[in-house]
Amino acid sequence: MSQKGISFRLNSQITSIAILIIAAIVYINYNFSRKILIGKIEEGAINQSNLVISQISRITIGTEEIARNVSHQVFYFKKHNDLDLLLKQVAASNNIIEGIDIELFDHQKKHILKFTSNQQGSSFCDQDSMRINQYARKLRNENAGPDVGFWSDPSFSKLDMLHMLTSYIMPVYDPNTKEIAGIIACQISVNQLNKLLSEIKIGEKGYAFIIDKAGNYLTHPRNDWILSKNLFDKPSINFLENIEEIESNIKNGGRGAGYGVSQYLNNQKAWFYYAPLSNSNWTVIIVFPEKELFREIYLGFQKIILVSGIGLLLLFLLNIFIFKKVLDPLIRVTHAIQGLSSIPGKERKSKNEIKMLADSLEDWQAKYGLLIKNQRKTVIDKLKFEKELLTAQKIQLNIVPSGKPAFQDHPEIDLFAILKPAEIIGGDLYDYFFIDETHLLIAIGDVSGKGIPASLFMAIASTLIKTNAKILSAKDIISRVNNELSERNSNQYFVTLFLGILDISSGMMDYCNAAHNYPYILHADGSLQTLSKSHGLPLGIYKDKIYKSNTLKLQAGDTIILYTDGVINSSDLNNKHYGIEKLEKNIQNLTDLSSEEVVSRLVKSIVIYEGENHQADDISIMAIKYLNKTENQA
Repeated sequence: MSQKGISFRLNSQITSIAILIIAAIVYINYNFSRKILIGKIEEGAINQSNLVISQISRITIGTEEIARNVSHQVFYFKKHNDLDLLLKQVAASNNIIEGIDIELFDHQKKHILKFTSNQQGSSFCDQDSMRINQYARKLRNENAGPDVGFWSDPSFSKLDMLHMLTSYIMPVYDPNTKEIAGIIACQISVNQLNKLLSEIKIGEKGYAFIIDKAGNYLTHPRNDWILSKNLFDKPSINFLENIEEIESNIKNGGRGAGYGVSQYLNNQKAWFYYAPLSNSNWTVIIVFPEKELFREIYLGFQKIILVSGIGLLLLFLLNIFIFKKVLDPLIRVTHAIQGLSSIPGKERKSKNEIKMLADSLEDWQAKYGLLIKNQRKTVIDKLKFEKELLTAQKIQLNIVPSGKPAFQDHPEIDLFAILKPAEIIGGDLYDYFFIDETHLLIAIGDVSGKGIPASLFMAIASTLIKTNAKILSAKDIISRVNNELSERNSNQYFVTLFLGILDISSGMMDYCNAAHNYPYILHADGSLQTLSKSHGLPLGIYKDKIYKSNTLKLQAGDTIILYTDGVINSSDLNNKHYGIEKLEKNIQNLTDLSSEEVVSRLVKSIVIYEGENHQADDISIMAIKYLNKTENQA
């Protein structure tokens, strides 16, 4: 391995990291600048569209105002036989319109008068009566007021097939009958609108055009596309977004922006903005070439790439120079690593830190044997400790009775219990035994903490319960156990405990709950009862505490379910607890089952809920089903 090879590899790695960092910075900067620029582009497009809209609205709104004013004066000038003079004066004094026509009807809707003043020589009144009747019906059906009209579809002039006109149609109301007595049509030149749009500067190659509600081109830089192309059927802009959403937005008079490919710009990518024209069903679309929009970003990006490339080249050359000067001792480090098996005791003299590192590696080889020896001793100690834990586990499991007792002389009781420690040994406890022929003691508790100390405290508590069981009073047994635990509890452990004494002859149970989870009674009819009474603090904290108790009567078929908080604190892979609600819901589905089936199904539901998640706390469950003695014997 040569020094040159080491320096080259290190230099390559450093340069690669530098390239990644610079690339990330350039990428973030480019996207950030692009977002800012897009915001400014949209703001500029809105201003540009407002300019276009204001220019066109000056013509359209002005035309509507002319038609509105004339409609108010028609019958006055008709009465004085000056209607034709009025139209000529209006047409001559308003250069924004191409002409103005009036068609009047009698009460039978027959055409009685028509007046025309048109600069192009083609009149609205020259159109067939079917078109006129169609407009009249539309005005009547829409109940248009005296100041409300609509724009007709554009059409070419009969006298000049290159000249396109559109008319603002407005009703004339009879002042006496208040009914539609005629139609006014103010004509404007669509060619003039197209010329107006072409004179508005939109960047270098940007352009604007107008479409109607159906998507037909009313204006466009290419005259042959006007009325011959449709934005939605054969679009000149191939939208890169949802065309149905854009079409719906345009038809509903909405505003918006997006990206597409412009056919008019030789299939260049372009950004477009659309906005409705007021008082019409037309929409203005402004198109900006992408190259123009992001020219500044592209130029800046190219400069950054150029400067970064030069900087990386200089960094690479500088690193090569530095590595050649500094990394020469690395060869000795390599030789030292390869010579771990060299003879110990060799004299080593050097002031070079890297060389000292190489010599230290040789010393470490001698210490490696001692490390292996200590490691083996640790493994042996660990195995011994694990063996002792297993022994402690067996002792603990012998303290609590077996899960399924054989109460052959007491067929009234069907009992089953289970204990699942979270570790090898735990702090949960349960117990059951007959104090005499008719009284069954049941208890379940949870010691604070886990491991060996908790298991020892559990064993003491279990022994004290048995010692004081002959009292036949749940609260007195708990009081005595609490006093004795408090006297010998220097480590401040405590245990929550539920203890009940059931008279199997009558079904009466005296119970005391020292801050333990509330048990449930699943009645034979499927209803669920919670023993939601707490009679005092956990045991082992304060001596001479007074505990209370309650009694209840069990009916044949009732099942008492006791559990520790490891059940409701079980969690899934998302750390969501099993919880009280899920426990109650599952218990209600366990009617007509034996105590063993009840416990087994609850444990199975917990295991399924936890999935691959590790059990975090000890779990104990006990179920006692009170049976009808005569039925059981039968």
